[in-house]
Amino acid sequence: MNRKIFVLLIVLLVIITGCSKRNGKQFREISWEDYLDKVDAGLLGQMIGVQFGAPTEGLWTGEIIPFDLDDYYSFDRHGLASEDVDPVYRNDFSNWNKMELNGSPENDDVYIELLFLHSINTNGLDLTSNQIADDFVKYIPRDRVWCANAAAWDNITKGIYPPESGHPKNGWASDDIDFQIESDLFGLISPGLPKVSNDWCWKFGHVMNYGDGVYGGVFVAGMYTAAFFEKDIHKVIHHGLACIPEKSNYAKMVRDVLKWHKECDDWQDAWKKIYDKWYTTPEGDLANAVDVRVNGAYILMGLLYGESDFWKTMNISMRCGMDSDCNPSNAVGILGCLFGTDGIPKKWKNPMKDILYNETLKDIYPEVIKRQDIVLSIAKIGKKMILKNGGKFENNILYIPIQKPEAVEFEQSYEFWLKK
Repeated sequence: MNRKIFVLLIVLLVIITGCSKRNGKQFREISWEDYLDKVDAGLLGQMIGVQFGAPTEGLWTGEIIPFDLDDYYSFDRHGLASEDVDPVYRNDFSNWNKMELNGSPENDDVYIELLFLHSINTNGLDLTSNQIADDFVKYIPRDRVWCANAAAWDNITKGIYPPESGHPKNGWASDDIDFQIESDLFGLISPGLPKVSNDWCWKFGHVMNYGDGVYGGVFVAGMYTAAFFEKDIHKVIHHGLACIPEKSNYAKMVRDVLKWHKECDDWQDAWKKIYDKWYTTPEGDLANAVDVRVNGAYILMGLLYGESDFWKTMNISMRCGMDSDCNPSNAVGILGCLFGTDGIPKKWKNPMKDILYNETLKDIYPEVIKRQDIVLSIAKIGKKMILKNGGKFENNILYIPIQKPEAVEFEQSYEFWLKK
């Protein structure tokens, strides 16, 4: 082969894969601007997804939501603004049929992550689980947390600290969805670094969860770490799967959904298979709407059957029911990171107005937060993590050491501890 042609082929390969070799080490490359954009799109996707699904949250458990939501202003057509709806399941920013979005209303999917972000910025990269726990109860009022977060809050105030605060023997919620919906941050600060993401998830996830409850967060964050460099959603999913123990029930669920996706052309047929196997366990019904495995399956349903279309991904994850605001939030957050802000349609992007409203974390953040301030804060931590793990920052390019995903250690989940 002509030497010039060979060199050109190598250069082309580097451009396509975003990889390079420096001083004998393999690196992935991403410009600072592209990193900021993907972080922004991941955060923006979360905000849109949780807002889109919020009116349906918890109202359909064990059944498919029987309609699509086409836009932010169609909720009243489905009776979701009716006073007959249990107020527990209505968004705090009610009057959906009259609401004109002018920024992102706060939601625990996002403000818990903002609390985590504050803890890292305040205590440093080597913060301890106890420091996280102290911040958790210091800055978040008890009436602004639920499920595993609420159980952890109660445990911490009694002096029960991580990992005991999220352990099944100290509560009933260790397999709930909480850390899964709050883990996106750790993928965003670990681009291409699944081992780093795993370490963050292990430290933060055990504040409120254990076993499968932690694995859900590890899986989601692991997908984010791949989404910075992959375009194939199947590769992203398998990357996340490699981060959790094969014998865990969560990993078994992921393999089931991947298998059923191959067998079923219609997502509703796959949904029925998920219901038959995962909606109940030998220990009882999971119809409390917040089981991490069932809801994790519905994140996957959106990613697989959504075929990288933003609305379709969000809508399918929502229509699967259960915790139907959290699941589309995770799904299109990952999709946002995959394709950047240009991949998010203006129809969904524009109502966010580049701002987040804040009521819960008033001792930390202003009442109106600029999204770009959060994006820059996340990216600065990500840059520090890249440099700390052998990466470089030169000429506005981040050089990220290539890490292969490895599974975190195995823990028995709630069902096992029930028998103790």
